[in-house]
Amino acid sequence: MFIFSTPPDNLSIQEFQKNESIDVEVVQLISTEILPYANFIPKEFVGQIMTMLNKGSIHSQSSSFTEAEIDIRMREEFSKVCFETLLQFSFSNKVTTPQEGYISRMALSVLLKRSQDVLHRYIEDERLSGKCPLPRQQVTEIIFVLKAVSTLIDSLKKTQPENVDSSTWAQVIALYPTLVECITCSSSEVCSALKEALVPFKDFMHPPAAKVQNGES
Repeated sequence: MFIFSTPPDNLSIQEFQKNESIDVEVVQLISTEILPYANFIPKEFVGQIMTMLNKGSIHSQSSSFTEAEIDIRMREEFSKVCFETLLQFSFSNKVTTPQEGYISRMALSVLLKRSQDVLHRYIEDERLSGKCPLPRQQVTEIIFVLKAVSTLIDSLKKTQPENVDSSTWAQVIALYPTLVECITCSSSEVCSALKEALVPFKDFMHPPAAKVQNGES
């Protein structure tokens, strides 16, 4: 098992798949048996879990893999389950205690930071790549992030505004200009996911509130 670390180069495909399946099970165990009881867990420990999930959500592959083996060996499933776990605990309508609220805010902050990093890296890498397409795993990663952003915004819209702190709103809104920078991307799949992520932002756009003067608006 090589959870949260880059797999050794000398693993066979079978060994790689077996180890990845174990890693996925470990993250699922964290999701179902640990984080739901975060109210009884020290904040420091939960913070370490969030840090590990953030690291695990980053796609990783061995530099020695051949082109034909990359799709097989890429840790897509593991990265996805880490990201989904962050998303699951990023925003919950069932927060009933200060500790649960803390866990939700922590996961959300990590998820938003992770999304921002993925978007920035994609924009920069595509700019540098010229006409050469980016690796499939990077395209897959940003598509997944864009869909997560859409899901996250939908969750925020369904929740009472007072239940979301101002720093969270600031992080969400700060994603918008970065998303706009992605509109020149060459991948049709990314463009489709980008559209889904941009449209929900319309609900954050309101005309300026009219100032009241002498009792009249």
